[in-house]
Amino acid sequence: MFVLETKNVRLILEAVPVSVLRVHERIIPEAAQKLLLQLKNWALLHNPIICGTNNIILDGHHRTYAFKQLGFLYIPVCKIDYQHEDTQVRCWFRLLTNVTDTAKVMEVFRRAGATIRAVENKEALKAQLDANPLSFGLQHGSNYFLVLFPPEQIHDAPEAYDQLEKIQKELEKDGITTDYIPCEAAEDDGTSCELEPNQVVIWTPQITKDMVEEAVKQNKCFAPKTTRHVIPARPINVNVPISWFREDVPLDLLDKRFTQFLNEKQVMRLPPGQVIDGRYYEEELFVFLDKKR
Repeated sequence: MFVLETKNVRLILEAVPVSVLRVHERIIPEAAQKLLLQLKNWALLHNPIICGTNNIILDGHHRTYAFKQLGFLYIPVCKIDYQHEDTQVRCWFRLLTNVTDTAKVMEVFRRAGATIRAVENKEALKAQLDANPLSFGLQHGSNYFLVLFPPEQIHDAPEAYDQLEKIQKELEKDGITTDYIPCEAAEDDGTSCELEPNQVVIWTPQITKDMVEEAVKQNKCFAPKTTRHVIPARPINVNVPISWFREDVPLDLLDKRFTQFLNEKQVMRLPPGQVIDGRYYEEELFVFLDKKR
């Protein structure tokens, strides 16, 4: 194994059998198929899968799926303490666009069995969602609504997000499109002023680590784009030969080879807030570089 030390958390890079990784979220079929085609042509794997020391995948469900489908035996991962306070789980809100009438959105929720009531403001909605962990919110401009389903209809968090996935598909039939935004984007002040008149935000149930672990324990999966794990640090640009992980060799020999490969790299440490290859990273980065000869 190769270890990176941060101020509070240790990152462990190692090779593991693909079969030990534990999924908690379903893949998006179109994205998975696209990745499968790309992976067949990759010589290098740029970034390891991020998982907890409990082997629950935090970032990399689609890559793990692709490895399994292509018959890889092993996969490179970066393990992090899932229960550490600096490892956080947040959620994705749904941003609906092309909404000609918010009443239609509410009607789809009602047909699914929900009751909807207006709340005074954003703070009131936050308080209601905290008090009702499996409920939803709707935001249109400066108007806020609490969406409640009967407890006999939704028993746990995976069922809540399954219901949401069905509602999204119903809304798409009316020409409404769905984008995904970090929960903080809507929770921060001023968001209502930034929304277009034809946009509605669905506030989704907040997921906890206990919910994720319970879902895995019960072999349940959340709908795609449910969780958004925020980690204190991330290794990138490892660029390890992908063919290594297809080879039928003892795990300890492969991990030793992987560790030696990383030891021959130079590691550049970058603070949070970097934009690399068009992606914004809010966590600290450990960038692997080839040493100059």
